Amino acid sequence: MKLIGRTKTVGRIGATALLSVTLVFVIARTAIGSGAPSAGPIFSITSVVSSSSTSQIPVLLYPGVQDYLWYTAYNPQLVPITVDSMGISNVTAPAGCPISNLQFGATSFSGELVVPPLASATVAVPINLSDTNANQDSCEGTNFNFTYSGSATFNEVYVTSTAVTSSPANPSLVGQSVTYTATITASALAGQDPVPSNPKGTVTFMDGGTAIFSCSNLSVSRTSITTAQARCTTYAYSAPATHSISVVYTNSDGNFVGSTSPIFLQVVS
Repeated sequence: MKLIGRTKTVGRIGATALLSVTLVFVIARTAIGSGAPSAGPIFSITSVVSSSSTSQIPVLLYPGVQDYLWYTAYNPQLVPITVDSMGISNVTAPAGCPISNLQFGATSFSGELVVPPLASATVAVPINLSDTNANQDSCEGTNFNFTYSGSATFNEVYVTSTAVTSSPANPSLVGQSVTYTATITASALAGQDPVPSNPKGTVTFMDGGTAIFSCSNLSVSRTSITTAQARCTTYAYSAPATHSISVVYTNSDGNFVGSTSPIFLQVVS
């Protein structure tokens, strides 16, 4: 597991309106870490204030009423991540509304929130405004600006590229079978450790949009520390044509990103 501990705030977009008649969402984004498995933030955080701890029912914070801040962690990665912390790292209060009025000491999340690839997950924490027994009209229509931070862990993955070649010849002849070879090559992104092993998984050879018969889900075999191959031999082609051949690589151990080869044109004369 690679632990991401560095944090960088990329936005302060927030709104906590008090005593207003319009629904207001609290939104903030935080970039966590850098580098692998892909460029950009490891995950982003948005939030909404709800009256319920079991479902998101957007409301306004009102003095003396218990509400809940729902964090939503979005994972832009191609692998699952486990968010282990989220919280408000800074609050800027509006004029006339002291920060002490906002009870956000319990808004820090600590645990294991698993977020699937290219998906989101939510968790609720308590938040409320203190009832100061004083006139709080000065807070009406104003905002608290929040900055959020957090951290997550994930399995480091490596990108792959897939290519396909043919033999014995291109063009081949009518009545001649053709053997296609798929080569999968793994590489490290900037900031990643060297690729620790060759890609594992299967490949499917495609002719246009159709899988070639008997050439689906073929296991790949190691050829070097960073590459693997699989081969597919077709039946003899019976007529002249140009075949658009491609290969789809699917990883099996979660350590590599799948890939699809460029189109390879096999001419049958």
